[in-house]
Amino acid sequence: MKYFLNELKKFSKENWWVFVILSIALIIVYITWNWNLIEIMLLFFANFIWNMFIMMMQNSYTNNKNKIWSSYYVIAMCIFLCIWIYWFIYLWQSQYIIWQIAYTLAWIKAFTYYNFHKDLKFLSEKTFLPFNIILFIIFIKYFQYESYSILQAIWFSLITTWLVSVIDKIRYWLNLVWIWALTFWSLWAVIITFNLWNLDWVALWFFCLTWTVFIYYLKLLKKYI
Repeated sequence: MKYFLNELKKFSKENWWVFVILSIALIIVYITWNWNLIEIMLLFFANFIWNMFIMMMQNSYTNNKNKIWSSYYVIAMCIFLCIWIYWFIYLWQSQYIIWQIAYTLAWIKAFTYYNFHKDLKFLSEKTFLPFNIILFIIFIKYFQYESYSILQAIWFSLITTWLVSVIDKIRYWLNLVWIWALTFWSLWAVIITFNLWNLDWVALWFFCLTWTVFIYYLKLLKKYI
């Protein structure tokens, strides 16, 4: 808890501009969206904590604190799951929820490997590829989707296939791509819904926070080139 609070303090000091952006965004959302204040703040808090754990996770992994890293990974993915469940129940965004199966298996592999020194070899890049193909087929056949959801599904398949890797450089680069994609998709949703004068505040929170994480990952880039 002390380490987390220190990271939170450091984050707030180094990224104060995020809170300025969020304040402006809050005004825009208030003007363009009929929303519930408690709901939007709770969801923002969940996103904020998730992104904090993502940054602390990478920091611990870079400094070879693998047990701490794997614990942060589990917490971050559990928060991530809760957010996508919300999207599924209230916004009917089914394209996200099915891939949580693969994300969950990925953190189980990491947590077991770094805490119990046991490599679950049946969870590897080779096994995840056909597994994700099966998930993709199930998604196409049984879930409602739009054209952009197909691209997201392909991207989720590739990312989760390589997240089971225990090689530092591979994990960093794929996380960098993952965060960049989240930032891009969120920004795209913000632009589209803003033009329709019906701003998607969930996408807005995602963009502001994942953008910050993306910048954080870029600061570590020189260590992985």
